[in-house]
Amino acid sequence: MDDTDADLERLRALVGPSETAYAALLTDRDEAQRLAREALAETGELRGRLIEVAVQLQRARQDQDLLLRRERMTPFNRARDTAARRWSERVAPQLRRIPRIPAALVRRIRARST
Repeated sequence: MDDTDADLERLRALVGPSETAYAALLTDRDEAQRLAREALAETGELRGRLIEVAVQLQRARQDQDLLLRRERMTPFNRARDTAARRWSERVAPQLRRIPRIPAALVRRIRARST
């Protein structure tokens, strides 16, 4: 039996892996690819979370800077700053939506009034 086992090992070395070993190798490869895809997906999710946290941190710093700046302001300057912020954040964008009067129409109206 020892000769048979030795011959079998010698033939395996010459021929290469068996069919079952090749199938196991393909299974291992597929599993490794699946794990790599999962790792890439998790990496992307973590990058997204990191960016979200960075944005939140930046907003918190801006809010802190605004509060510190307003703390040093006089009441009049604070009211003026609040009004300017409301104007730029709420009123001005709405005014930009109003269509502009075409220049040709303005010229016609001026020509009629003279």
